Amino acid sequence: MLVLAGCGKKETGTGEGEISVPVRVAKVEKGTLADTAVVSGKLEALAASDVVPGGQGGKVYTVNVELGDRVSKGQTLVTLEHDALAAAVQQAQQGVVQAEAALQLAKITYEQAKANYERGKQLYESGAIPLAGETGFETAFEIPYKQAKIDFEQVKPAALENARAALTMARENYNHAFIKSPISGVVTAINVDPGELASPASSVPVVSVVNLDKVVVNATATEGQINKIKQGQKVPVLVSAVSAKPFTGAITNIALAADPASKAYPIKVQIDNPEHILKPGMFAEVHLTSEKKETLIVPREAVIKMGGRDTVWVVKENQATSRVVTTGISDGEKIEIKKGVEAGQQVVISGQDTLKENAPVEIKQ
Repeated sequence: MLVLAGCGKKETGTGEGEISVPVRVAKVEKGTLADTAVVSGKLEALAASDVVPGGQGGKVYTVNVELGDRVSKGQTLVTLEHDALAAAVQQAQQGVVQAEAALQLAKITYEQAKANYERGKQLYESGAIPLAGETGFETAFEIPYKQAKIDFEQVKPAALENARAALTMARENYNHAFIKSPISGVVTAINVDPGELASPASSVPVVSVVNLDKVVVNATATEGQINKIKQGQKVPVLVSAVSAKPFTGAITNIALAADPASKAYPIKVQIDNPEHILKPGMFAEVHLTSEKKETLIVPREAVIKMGGRDTVWVVKENQATSRVVTTGISDGEKIEIKKGVEAGQQVVISGQDTLKENAPVEIKQ
């Protein structure tokens, strides 16, 4: 526990004694520290789409949205000229109707030819009709029956399927005239005007849509950090351009292998952004935290550098003695001491600047 201190000096004797240095102290305690590391990255939209026309494109008829508009998945963004495409759909529909009618007629013809064939076969076998031998029977009954069968079972169904395929293609071409958003989001770019040609081969999308409801930080973790974090873990994310208070993110992806170039492990941290205050491109700091086993800890200000080494001043019987220590992790307020002090000892946290070895001290409350 910290022993609070004031300031000032006090003489131990009359005028001839040593002057005690006023200090504040804290006890070396056992506790746990959060092992925290900061990794950085830039914000990106979780979902973004550069929308291009399907099919062969065409001339723009109307642009139905403006910059900044919120759009829903499936909403029409741009309409291309489509009168000719609508006419093609109607023509293809008539083609299907005609093919279906032809199939029905082929069925009637087939059923009639089949009945004639079966009746003629019975008469021929019984000798009731005077046909000129087997050849006459084939010409009068068998061949018409086989032709009608092929027409009904193969030719007309194939024609109907072709007509239906033509209708499907015509409808698809018609639907391509209505360029729709594949995601819900906000319109961030419009690159066409009515009368211009919109082509799927163009390198510039007709409209760009970004979903800002969630953003993601693409960052990397070192090999020492990667096994201390887990998917789904909640982590604070500081975006200083927006707020001094960190946002809460969740680790959604952890790479199983390091990037060959950077030797670091890519991770993704997702942040809810319902008010759309977080924008793609903003710089973000992700605080990766993992718990450490119980260890010895002291306030961070107790450790100072002396001769290039980490040192603390230990107070015993109102005298201060320096101790070289081995430090570990720190959470910014407290620091781990791996070696050099023991639990329960008092260490100086204020007033070290004027201390000398074995100097008398006065602990201020």
